Amino acid sequence: MKKKYKIANKRKFISFLLLVFTMAMFIVLLFVKDNKVYSSTYEGEGNYVKVKVVRGDTLWNIAINNMPEDYDVRKMVFEIIQFNNMESANIYPGDLIKIPIKYNSK
Repeated sequence: MKKKYKIANKRKFISFLLLVFTMAMFIVLLFVKDNKVYSSTYEGEGNYVKVKVVRGDTLWNIAINNMPEDYDVRKMVFEIIQFNNMESANIYPGDLIKIPIKYNSK
């Protein structure tokens, strides 16, 4: 036999449901929101170099070859991944990758 539950205070129950729903929507929107940060180190998104991946290339060595002096290679790899909307750092021969042009801010 099923237990029947009786709501003692409907107003409090509805307020509770609205609070739970609002919190759930906030959490979902927090993770879904696309937070892209734009840097002033690029002179617009049109300034990039296209690099065709050849056998033996890695994103690491492509970043090293295309970054300014005294720039962190890990940051450059991350920016290349973000610039190309890549899900991982895996690249394959024949891929065409856009490398953002970085300017020294000295």
